[in-house]
Amino acid sequence: MIGNIIFDCDGVLIDSEILSFAVDERMLPEYGITLNATEIARSFGGVAYREMVAELNARFGVNIDPVAYQERCEAELARIFETDLEVVAGMPDLLADLSVPFALASGSDLGRLDLCLGLTGLDGFFQNRIFSAEQVARGKPAPDVFLLAAETCRWSPESCLVIEDSPSGVIAAKAAGMRAVGFLGGAHRSERDGDGLRDVGAEYIAGNSSDLHYYLRDLGLIGVGQIMG
Repeated sequence: MIGNIIFDCDGVLIDSEILSFAVDERMLPEYGITLNATEIARSFGGVAYREMVAELNARFGVNIDPVAYQERCEAELARIFETDLEVVAGMPDLLADLSVPFALASGSDLGRLDLCLGLTGLDGFFQNRIFSAEQVARGKPAPDVFLLAAETCRWSPESCLVIEDSPSGVIAAKAAGMRAVGFLGGAHRSERDGDGLRDVGAEYIAGNSSDLHYYLRDLGLIGVGQIMG
């Protein structure tokens, strides 16, 4: 029985992925790689920088330093986030309506999470229940960050439902022994991305926060009588 929820952050709670992939699209040609933001989103959504760079190096025969690349991207994104970062529509209301404990488990590092949650006003919802791939040996699609969240919060994996926008995140959730819902409410996602999420094990595809709200209410995870406007 589901009694706890674990949210991904980028592309689920905050609309950061469309900004992040645009930065990658601009920077990667300097390393001899040409990919557009849509291609990057499909290949690396939810994946930590170190895993992304390792795959790029192997695929394109280049030698990008993952630490240096991440530092460049994060510096540029910090400037962009100050003016352009937005919360995914409806997610603050959804979080406020939940009747079960919830946490956040992300591929982003803790510094970026702190910045983004503060800028969007979501930091108060999670308190000390924020977990990052920076804290584990392997990022998504490995299950490590979800297992860390469950262990720290003293939740059994089978009691957890994960909300994810990327196939790698859904794969990680399933590998952790958790159920997963695919979410398409971020600006970087379209309806056709639902097939990829479903193919890797998402039990339901929510097109936006209202759709997710109704699904969670049907599971008994939203307070009785709470209906999103």
